[in-house]
Amino acid sequence: MKHLVITMLMAGSCLNLPAAETTVVENNAEESASVQKTDIAKEIAKAVKISGYLQTGWNYSTAGEGSSSFQAKRLRLIADAALTSKLAFRLQLEAFNGIAGSTNGNGQKNIQVMDAFATYTFSPAFKVRAGQYYLPLGYENYDNSPSILETVDFSNICYRMVCRNPHEYNIVDYGRDLGIMITGDLFRSSEGFNYLRYDLSLTNGSLPSKDDPNKSKDVAAAITVRPVKYFSLKASYGWGEGTKTYKDMNRLILGAWYNNPNGFLARAEYGLLKGEKKTFDERGAYAITGYHFQTNCGEFLPVVRYDMYRDKVLDATSNNYDRILAGLTYQPFSNFKIQLNYQHGFYTDKAAKAIGKDGYDQVQLMGMFKF
Repeated sequence: MKHLVITMLMAGSCLNLPAAETTVVENNAEESASVQKTDIAKEIAKAVKISGYLQTGWNYSTAGEGSSSFQAKRLRLIADAALTSKLAFRLQLEAFNGIAGSTNGNGQKNIQVMDAFATYTFSPAFKVRAGQYYLPLGYENYDNSPSILETVDFSNICYRMVCRNPHEYNIVDYGRDLGIMITGDLFRSSEGFNYLRYDLSLTNGSLPSKDDPNKSKDVAAAITVRPVKYFSLKASYGWGEGTKTYKDMNRLILGAWYNNPNGFLARAEYGLLKGEKKTFDERGAYAITGYHFQTNCGEFLPVVRYDMYRDKVLDATSNNYDRILAGLTYQPFSNFKIQLNYQHGFYTDKAAKAIGKDGYDQVQLMGMFKF
């Protein structure tokens, strides 16, 4: 009997052996797949950098009927990916744009694609960019961003001349378009900056995230010269044609910028927008100055800005004004700042008569939270 029991146990062990071996093989395969997935996830994490920011606060204005509102002014989500040592990709989404034509039926702000482009760097002197990107017109649209801007809002050089597409219809297009661009930095200095940068862009001349409805294309070109470390001069020019009329529209922006991160700041730009047969005839300018005070409690940046705008075609509208801004930015650490801006606008005589008031006042208190 004892020998029979032992024989049965041994037989059972032999019968179960293949199943045990299969289990071990399956477990090893699962562990190997898990390791591979972890390695891939690590590689992706190394290649992709996720960042973004939220700008929120309070806005008070006496323009029009007047308003007082808490605002979620901007919410950006940015993904930058280094696909190879030479190929990079950027995706930027905007959740709180509030631009006319981009809200839903209830007037709520929709998510918009701001940037979706790839850049291949053959060398620092020659890079090719394709997709939806920001146009190289002026300093504010191309060399600046809301996350580092000295004031809450850009000037109308940026908003009306660059971030507005009159070809399709008269709304803001974020200064973005679909196309291809070559860009490069030349003549590296011993201090680590480049003396010259060029940008040449060919785009649809339509609205972002939309196919071109005609055969015409827009051209934008810019040259930036930096003779010394903190100072640069920039000239940019844009040419395009309207959607149905095929009338020329030209944009010229000239500027100068000095910015010492531990000292003095000054920037000025002049812009001109002209359309064939005076379909558009606008000009604007701004000058901003300030000083970066570095303290143990963070950075303080007081600024004063003057800007003006004239629309010679629609000369009795609120786009004809002179405006003075006084502001203070306090940045206690790199990923947070708070901005207080006060500005007063003076309408031109003809605009004031049509609007029924001489000007307006605006107060903005905004916090910027970065991650």
